[in-house]
Amino acid sequence: MKKLLFLILLFPLFVSSQNYSKKRSALFIGNSYTYFNNLPQLVEQMALAAGDTLVVDSYAPGGYTFNNHFNDANTKAKIYSKHWDFVILQAQSQEPSFSPAQVNAQTTPYALKLDSLIKDNYACTKTVFFETWGRKFGDASNCAAYPPICTYIGMQNRLKQSYKLFSDNTAGIMAPAGEAYRASILQNPTLELYQADQSHPSLEGSYLTAAVFYETLFQKSVLSNTYISSVNSATAAFLQQIAHEVIRDSLGVWNLGNNLPWANFTYTASSTNSFLFESYSGNLNNHWYFGDGSSSFFANISHNYSASGTYTVSHVVKDSCSKDSVAKLITVNLPVGLPKTSFQEGAVLYPNPAQDWIRLNGVEADSLEISSSSGQVIKRVLFSNPLSVADLKDGLYFLKTTSKSGSQYFHFLKSGQ
Repeated sequence: MKKLLFLILLFPLFVSSQNYSKKRSALFIGNSYTYFNNLPQLVEQMALAAGDTLVVDSYAPGGYTFNNHFNDANTKAKIYSKHWDFVILQAQSQEPSFSPAQVNAQTTPYALKLDSLIKDNYACTKTVFFETWGRKFGDASNCAAYPPICTYIGMQNRLKQSYKLFSDNTAGIMAPAGEAYRASILQNPTLELYQADQSHPSLEGSYLTAAVFYETLFQKSVLSNTYISSVNSATAAFLQQIAHEVIRDSLGVWNLGNNLPWANFTYTASSTNSFLFESYSGNLNNHWYFGDGSSSFFANISHNYSASGTYTVSHVVKDSCSKDSVAKLITVNLPVGLPKTSFQEGAVLYPNPAQDWIRLNGVEADSLEISSSSGQVIKRVLFSNPLSVADLKDGLYFLKTTSKSGSQYFHFLKSGQ
């Protein structure tokens, strides 16, 4: 019998990243948007309340641009002072909202240069770009020169585009504080996130930003965090919810999971014994342990269980510098009344996902039936091993094998990649 490389006999134990303490170090490089209300300390206290540790430092002279920081010996000294887990870069609040041509000329080059300094100090440091928020009523001082930023929404859109550009061009991460502001304003426009100058953050604005940073740096939920500073408890809960939803809704946009291992996943029970698991970290090194002695290295995988029970599914993601892990319990209830041979011990379908063919290992059958995920039968053929699936479109499929002793059910993904 041909051995399958993705099957193992030992099941390592992993615990959810939500359930154990983490220690991180972070250097905040910015200006007044960073030092107002002492944002680094808010994040530090939020981490402590969750049982985590954040070793933090900052350098944030008022009005500083990326250019100012790159040419400041104090900034360089801070960067080179230790091997940071994260260095957070916040640009002057208006600069990234200017026209793409102006940003590309005066801001992006220094974002790249600062990232180079960070990587020169320690290759495993993750550069995080602190996306700030549009001014409450737009940028009146620059409106005539560049009309798109005359309104809050126009300015916010440009900030998002520029910070996304910075993070993509450096293989960095984007901390979407500005998008959290947008979501908060949409859901509760009466909650004041600004100082009277309509630019700098109120305590509530800084608290919202801190919640975004906690989830970004620790890859853990901020919901029900007990540290609320001087914020009203109901308001703090609302802001935590906003930060959580914004982060989790678009992990790929913020490059979380792409440029930072983020072990989390969704799963769908597509049939009684088959589950589709989808990773948040599609392009990193994924490793699944399904709780029944089998594993896989694909980012997204369909797995079949041969017996009812509760299984611990562990997901591990890593890159060359770090890894993250999470575990979830799933319950499998096989239908009553199926023949005992319906789920043959050791039966395996591979490769899964499949490209041009699939092979059935440990299966005795006379005929095969392939159905779409909606249940429509696509074809019935005599048993063939391997079986060509080159004619199928990419997607999720059911496979039913039939023999004198009963039926066997599998799930597989067809992927042309």
